[in-house]
Order: sequence, then structure tokens, then C-alpha cells
Amino acid sequence: MSKKVRSLLIILPLCLSLTITGCGLQALLGNKNKTSLTKGGSEGIIAVSLNEQDPNKLLITKGIDDLAKQEKAQVKYIDQSAAGKESPLKGAKVLIYQGGNASLLKSAETDKIPVLALSQLPAGVKLEGIITPDQEKAGELMAQTLVSKVAEGQVVILQGDSSETGSQECLAGNKAVLSKYPKITVQTIVSSPDSESAAKQGLMDFLQKNPGKVQGIIAHSEKLAAMANEVLKQVQLDKKISLVGGQASVPSLERMSSGVQIGDVDTSPYLQGVNAYQWAQKIIKKESLDVNDSITGEQGEIPAKIIQVKAVTPENLAVILKSYTKTMQSAEQAKKPTEQAGQASSAKGQAKDQGQTKQEDQSGDKSGASSDGQKAKSSTIPPGVQKVTEQIKTETTREYLDAQGKVIGTEKTTNEQVKTVPPEMLKQQSEQPTEATKDQGDQSAQDEGAEKK
Repeated sequence: MSKKVRSLLIILPLCLSLTITGCGLQALLGNKNKTSLTKGGSEGIIAVSLNEQDPNKLLITKGIDDLAKQEKAQVKYIDQSAAGKESPLKGAKVLIYQGGNASLLKSAETDKIPVLALSQLPAGVKLEGIITPDQEKAGELMAQTLVSKVAEGQVVILQGDSSETGSQECLAGNKAVLSKYPKITVQTIVSSPDSESAAKQGLMDFLQKNPGKVQGIIAHSEKLAAMANEVLKQVQLDKKISLVGGQASVPSLERMSSGVQIGDVDTSPYLQGVNAYQWAQKIIKKESLDVNDSITGEQGEIPAKIIQVKAVTPENLAVILKSYTKTMQSAEQAKKPTEQAGQASSAKGQAKDQGQTKQEDQSGDKSGASSDGQKAKSSTIPPGVQKVTEQIKTETTREYLDAQGKVIGTEKTTNEQVKTVPPEMLKQQSEQPTEATKDQGDQSAQDEGAEKK
């Protein structure tokens, strides 16, 4: 189990004020082997290799890319199967490593590229630092949630890879709480990437050999929690045995909403990404890291930034689920090809100049466009139009503040709605004077017509 060093002074206070523009979410996840931004980054590329199995990968990359977009920095996401003549780390000044292709660590060592660990300590590599949620506290929160429902009987702990420091700390947190309840006995089942099926079978066998004795299951990760839920359903014990997860995600939070899981832990994946980006920039610029802890690894004490975690309870479930869902949706939207841009380009295809803005006249009659284009606020309907759709986009900005009220992260989500507008309404609007009161009346009629449609 790793040694926590609580006496380290904070070298540099965290100073972050994120102001995301309307296009700040356009360079998010899914851009494997591509730079998030290709212009403006003069400090070098930040290479990122993430665990493909992490259910919150989108949220982590969102935290990274939100800051990279603001600072016009270059971020290169490396696919696990990346291969080729050119090194995937070419041009990189630092590597943020959570998982994926382990050969990147050797390449980084050879090329003298600093490595910043995220969430867990990779083996056999010298690290500049690590950004990780408070694993021991997460373990404590999981156990505390369980004992609020279970005071005696057998409890099964589904542990992650026992060779990982974070997994060891999480288990220590579990046992620190459960040891205070003498009527509870603990059975630990260890999982690893090479023995996930064995862990599932181990849980199944233990439940069958101890009928009616197991009262609760603690699962360290979302993958283990989903597996436990599947097993409980198979043996028809999902309503009798309390299940607690340790890695909140949209699927696990939805299980809580449905009543098949009693608790979870929010590990703040977005802030993990934010802090990983900040430290990467500090490493590139050779600035002091804002250390608040250290973790003992193979190379000795490793500077650490511990991200606070919190329990997900029935009281805060709705708020947390909404936050995760909206953020995931906005990241997914940014990940997809820009469909709106394609639709707009197609609509302008009938006009001679596709570079015209929405305020310019799109009519095929160029002489009419020249004389009336500046007066009209709405474009003239192109000939042959049978249907018109209108996209309404709203944005919500959430700020994360520390205990002193300082903003340490900003998260922006986007909601889009598409309305069908009768073409005759737009025709009437384009033919009427563009006075402010007239515009307001036209908009009311337009909305009314869209609803009827």
C-alpha cells in the first residue's frame, strides 16, 4: 500500500479561470492520433494515452480539451493500436498516460519525454507526477454507504488489479470502515485485465456456496459493478443484496435511479482532465507543480495532485446524473462530424456564392439580392423549398469553485432543438418591413406555426 505524505507544502496555488467560448467544445474526444488544435501552440504537443475501458474517458478528455482550446495548445490523442513508421510521440513534449499502448512508455523513456500519470501508476517508468482521485477516501465512502444498509453478514469486495497502487488504497479504505463492524465478514475477489471472467465466475461460485449469507457487494470500478449486477440478476439476488460502486458513470448512476445499486463515488473525471492538462503545461514550461500529496512508487516518492471525491447518494443523485449526462452529450456532439455545417453548406448550394452568411440574400435572383439584401434580416427562400427547419441552440455554463470561492474549472454544455417552420411564414417575414416591433410579431407567428406543424 502506498505511503501518503501529508506534510508537503503546496508549491504553487492552483490558478485557473476557464472561459469557454461557443466553439470551445469542438475539439473533444475521439480525435485519435489527431491534434485537438493545430495552430497557435508554441510550447509543443501534449501527447495523451487513455484507458479505452474507462467509462468516463469522454469527460477526462473534455477537461483537457476545454483548456487546450482556450490556450490554443496542441493535444494529440494516441490510439492503443497506433503503429507506423512515424513515432506516435513525434513532436511531443510531455505524455499524459492513463493506459493504452504500454510501448509508449518505453518510447517516452528513449526520447526523454516526461511522463505524467493519470489515475494509476504505470510500472517500470520514471514519472514527473501523478493526477489521481483520492482512492483511499473512495474506498471509505463505498464502505460507509454499504454499512448504512448492512450491519452484519458477508460482504464481497470486487477489487481491481491488485498490483495497482490505487486499487490497494481503495481496498485499504474499504477495510478501514468494515473492520469497525465485527458482525461483518469480508471476502475479497481480485480482478485483472487477464482474469475478468475468472472474477465473474468467482463471484457466482461464492454466492452459490453461501446461500443467504452475502448481504452486500462493493465493486471498485464501473466494469466490476456492471458485472456484479449481471451476476445478481442471473441468480435473482439483485433485490436482496446491496451493491455499491466506486466509479460513478452514466450507466452506474442510472442503475442507482432504478434501485438496483444503492451508492457510488463521484471521482470528478472532468477535473482530472483539467488538472492533467495544467500539470502537463507546467512540466513543459519547467514550472513548479502545485503538489498536495505524494505517492510511493518504484522510483520513490512521486509528486501527486489528489482530486477530491464524494459519495453519490439518493439526495444528490439527480443533480450528479444530470451533470454527467449533459456533459457526455455535449462531448458526443463535438465528437461527431459537424452535421450542421454540412446541412448549411448544402442549403447554400443553390446560391452562386456559398461563402455568403445567413444574413445575406440566398435568392437565385442576384439583382434582387443586391438591392434588398441589406434591408432584410431574413434570407429570401430559395426556389423549390418544401420544408424549412430552424435550429435553436442554448448553452449552459457550470463553474467549479473551491472552498475559497475561486473558479477552478468551467464546464459548458449545449442543448439543441430543431423546429419545422412553414415556408410561407418566412416568406411573409421577408416581405415585411424590418422594424423591431414587426420582427417581434413575425417571430411569434413563426413559433406558433412551428408548433402547429
